[in-house]
Amino acid sequence: MPIHVGIMCERCRKVHFVATSSAIQASRRGVGVYQLTCPPPCAETKEFRKEGMRPYRVSHHVFRQGYALAGEYEAVPE
Repeated sequence: MPIHVGIMCERCRKVHFVATSSAIQASRRGVGVYQLTCPPPCAETKEFRKEGMRPYRVSHHVFRQGYALAGEYEAVPE
């Protein structure tokens, strides 16, 4: 399975991929800051920088949908 960069929602453990998730937007706090707004029922919001993203191994299908649920991804050691 390919490796893609994403950010995990700490509340629900869903991983969102910056390139394909509609839940990630540029933040108004400045250049290089993003905001993740995890969709309901979670609805957690957090800001992060690209340094906060991590590599995950996921299928092409999961990557294209924009997020991976627990059990659909494998964290890649750095």
